[in-house]
Amino acid sequence: MTRKLKNWLVVAFLLLVVLLLFWFKASQPKVLVIQSYDTDYAWTRDIDTGLRRVLDGNLHYKVQWHYMNTKRQPDADFKRRAGVLAAREIGRFRPNLIVAVDDDAQKYAVKEYVGDPEVAIVFAGINGSVEPYGYHRAPNVTGIFERKPLRSLRDTLAELRDRNGNPIGRRIVHIGDRSGSVMEDSKEIEAADWSPFRLAASHHASTFDEWKRAVVRASAEGDLILVSNYQSILRAEGGKDSVPPAEIVAWTEDNSSVPVVGLGGFLVEDGGMLAIGASGFEQGDVIARMTNTILDKGMRPGDIPQVMPRQYLVYMRQAVMEKRGLKLPDIYEAFSRASNNYH
Repeated sequence: MTRKLKNWLVVAFLLLVVLLLFWFKASQPKVLVIQSYDTDYAWTRDIDTGLRRVLDGNLHYKVQWHYMNTKRQPDADFKRRAGVLAAREIGRFRPNLIVAVDDDAQKYAVKEYVGDPEVAIVFAGINGSVEPYGYHRAPNVTGIFERKPLRSLRDTLAELRDRNGNPIGRRIVHIGDRSGSVMEDSKEIEAADWSPFRLAASHHASTFDEWKRAVVRASAEGDLILVSNYQSILRAEGGKDSVPPAEIVAWTEDNSSVPVVGLGGFLVEDGGMLAIGASGFEQGDVIARMTNTILDKGMRPGDIPQVMPRQYLVYMRQAVMEKRGLKLPDIYEAFSRASNNYH
């Protein structure tokens, strides 16, 4: 074989490799993950982790991530603009499947694709019903709901003891912001069976001053404050600047005369004492596996049942537990440590 022929064969081989790479890239299923919030929020990070644990092993997918950042920007104009940007990203990327996390992603961007035969939708983190988005009859939609683990929280509170081994009181006061997710969660909280505890009151705040008044009032009304969320608390009425979450938690801990427990791990991450929260890892894992089933096995999304969450996580901060003089059975600490949520 002549040198010239060898050179041509090498060139032909390299061209073939390049063409195959282009074909591989062009034929990859495209997945667009739209997160309602941002990575400074523990819930969002946990869902991302659950997604990546599964999707990172599927190198034949092309995955793009988009964050709307609406949790700390509660005004409707910002959310609409964030929705426009998310919709623009869908148009630019042209995904085969959209993973849409939390309600703002559904409301402001993704629901427009209900019934579209070219796009599958897998949702996570919906606090209420899917009916406002048309997902209940859509053949191209499936996903996992978000529900607060209220029964598990109630069982945990029943185990909480003071320094003398006495149980805490029975009156629970709920406090949350006025975000859409909290208003949905409040329906569950107010309808739940808390016995042997009882829900004495439920308060909502838009501004930091309102939050402070609610904390002081709750300290008088109850034996324990239950916090759902506070990420959307504004510095001033009519303003757009939200208060840093850690500042809210620090003020609450310093000024509440009763223990403060959360329904999300972010409370402990921000300096709080104890939280029993839904697992973002489970949400991410479930929607990633649904994505695999749709793209690799060719199953229609509408043929995959929409599911309720089954897992929860325990979050604890030792210094605040000790400051409050409270203790739980050792298994709670062990669970918290095992999931890397003990501070």
